[in-house]
Amino acid sequence: MEFDQFSSDNVNESENFKRVLEKYLNYYKWFFLSVLLLGIAAFLYLRRVAPEYNVSASLLIKEKEEGSSFADLSSFESLGLFGNGDNSLENEIQILKSRGLMNKVVDELKLNIQYFLEDSPYDKELFPNFPIVVNLDSKSTNIDKISTNFKIVLKSKKTFEFIGFDETSIGVKSFGKAFQANLGNEYSSNKIELIINLSNNFNNKFIGKTIIIKVHPINKVTDYYLNNVVIEPINEKNSKVLYLSLNTPVAEKGVTIINNLIAQYNADGINDKNLISQTTTDFLDQRIGLISAELITIESTAEQFKSKNRMVDAAQGSNYFLESSSLNERELVVANTQLQLVSYMLDELNKKSNSELLPGNIGLSDQGIINLIGEYNDLVLQRNRILKSSSIKNPIIVGIDSQLSVLKNNLKSSLNSLKSSSQIQINALSTQSGKISSRIASVPKNEREYKDIVRQQETKNALYLFLLQKREESILSNAVNIDKAKTIDSAYSNGLPISPKKKTVYFASVLLGLLIPFIIIYLKDILDNKVHDEKDIQRLKTPYLGDIPLSVSKKNLFIKDGDNSNIAEAFRYVRTNINFMLDSKDTCKTVFITSTQSHEGKTFTAINLASSLAISGKKTLLLGLDLRAPKISKYLELEDILGATNYIKNKSLTLNEITDKYTKIDNLHLINSGDIPPNPVELLMSKRVNELFDKAKQEYEYIIVDTAPVGMVTDTIQISKYADLTIYVIKANYLDKRMLQIPQKLKAEDKLPNMAILINGSDHSKGAYGYGYGYGNIKKSPWYTKLFSF
Repeated sequence: MEFDQFSSDNVNESENFKRVLEKYLNYYKWFFLSVLLLGIAAFLYLRRVAPEYNVSASLLIKEKEEGSSFADLSSFESLGLFGNGDNSLENEIQILKSRGLMNKVVDELKLNIQYFLEDSPYDKELFPNFPIVVNLDSKSTNIDKISTNFKIVLKSKKTFEFIGFDETSIGVKSFGKAFQANLGNEYSSNKIELIINLSNNFNNKFIGKTIIIKVHPINKVTDYYLNNVVIEPINEKNSKVLYLSLNTPVAEKGVTIINNLIAQYNADGINDKNLISQTTTDFLDQRIGLISAELITIESTAEQFKSKNRMVDAAQGSNYFLESSSLNERELVVANTQLQLVSYMLDELNKKSNSELLPGNIGLSDQGIINLIGEYNDLVLQRNRILKSSSIKNPIIVGIDSQLSVLKNNLKSSLNSLKSSSQIQINALSTQSGKISSRIASVPKNEREYKDIVRQQETKNALYLFLLQKREESILSNAVNIDKAKTIDSAYSNGLPISPKKKTVYFASVLLGLLIPFIIIYLKDILDNKVHDEKDIQRLKTPYLGDIPLSVSKKNLFIKDGDNSNIAEAFRYVRTNINFMLDSKDTCKTVFITSTQSHEGKTFTAINLASSLAISGKKTLLLGLDLRAPKISKYLELEDILGATNYIKNKSLTLNEITDKYTKIDNLHLINSGDIPPNPVELLMSKRVNELFDKAKQEYEYIIVDTAPVGMVTDTIQISKYADLTIYVIKANYLDKRMLQIPQKLKAEDKLPNMAILINGSDHSKGAYGYGYGYGNIKKSPWYTKLFSF
């Protein structure tokens, strides 16, 4: 069993692989055309694109020299006075990539002017062997922003013809003589003066040739080379070597640019060093003059300080001030204590009632307040004794309360006065304490200030001597100029183009030619959400009757006796499968034909299935119960006659009165749907529908019923109980796969009896799979199907 399962899995994988591969091979013509077109495009591209060469050089950034004259001034570098002497690799890369440095290269080599020999391959630039030199008037406004091109036709060693940007000749001119021309630029609307000279590279072979001159804005040329010159460190750790490279159509030009960039970098470094040296010398001269003046000022200050501050014995002065400070502190503590006691007594006075005693002598210094407290307490005791045998309305009690109120107000007033006086005393003592502390601190302060003056004097004197020494060293250093970098390898090109690479271009064209159709087909397949064949409905787990092939012609859609077309064979196959799904009893079999939505071919299926059954000798009735959009009469080109709706509404009608025999096929009878009713659902619920099926079953062997789409209305579900078999028609390449949930749900809920799927409109020409309908008229298989014969 395990071996059988393994074999089955392998077969399925092989079939899936062949199916996927065949899907792409169906479009082999598109793959071939895509590869051919991109191959031609690659060929034309290689003929028109100029080759590029790589130019490279290596540069060693020198370390800061040991024993530099500025070594002892490194602390000033953080302040930006002398610049950073450390040649950090990242910093040097940024300098080499700076716009100012590249601008110097462009200006010195005049890279904004290019010379081309007309009709040469790829319009190859002449560098450095250009036969002429163009000089623009540097006094012209915005000369650096000019962007134009013109031509020079070399007539002889002495004359040339000037052809402007608009292909208009302004005549023959002489070399070395100035002339004016309109270059057709927005920055040079007026004529600009030009002088064209012969270069050292001129020879007779150039006579009669046309030289194309292109002038570009200097800023744009600078930007171009800034973006294309690559400067990076080599990968070795702690290395100071930089690698410079440039890809350019002219190797000689790239070599010149890289070498000039290195030269400009070294010159810039020497200029910076000389500038720093001069700045240092100027700074030292300035500081020496200032420090000399400061030394004189400090010595004078020390003399004045000694005269102004008479120096007393520090120990004796300190003892006197310490005793005064101790006495002052004791008085301050007493005053603070009195203030706290007054605050406490005020709080108690506010809280106590006339029947409560106040605290006695708690340490208050004011004897008058102490006496008032004693008097207040005596009255409270007297009041309490009288209340033991009397009430508060007693005149004596009322008098005592009045006295207590007066005493309480007097106490408050006295306490507030004492509080104010205590606060004044505390403030005075605090001020006195500060003065005493200041006097105590003044003695060491004077000594400290004098020491500071002496220290400043010593520091300034040492700095004065140091700067004199460094000034001499700076003058000596300024006389020596050394390059910042050493050229390890000058700019070099091996002469082999790095691009375009023919093999790579052709390989990419073939790969892209195969990839573009593949991606289009793949995306088309991913975005395709339509039902196509049996594999798309496998998840429904519903019996599959077969599929009806797509007809290329709109004529002869309906089969007839003796028909051997693909459609006729397909319906014979479906007819056979229906017999397997229905009982073999000799009773009438009712087959419903429905679909998810309209235009899926359910009426087409109903007509042809009924015709196929009738041709096989079965007495068949084609019954139209799609009451909303009936199409049987239209398809068969019959006149509208009484039908099912008339029978249901008119009880006097009989089955024979609404039945019509189809003359083109024996054994086939029709019942049209009749008049379109306003209430199809209610009409189908009538008992007359049951009578219609009962009487039809007595006379026919098969009843094929064309019903309404179940995805749009519920008409079919209302009468599904009369069906022995329900054929669910799905149109290939039409129905959205998401709509398959409708038949899946109907199957799960068993709302359509004995449901089976039939796919309509299958296109067998797009694959090697199918049933091969139309025996005797089979098309020859495509050539690539032989690849799958293993």
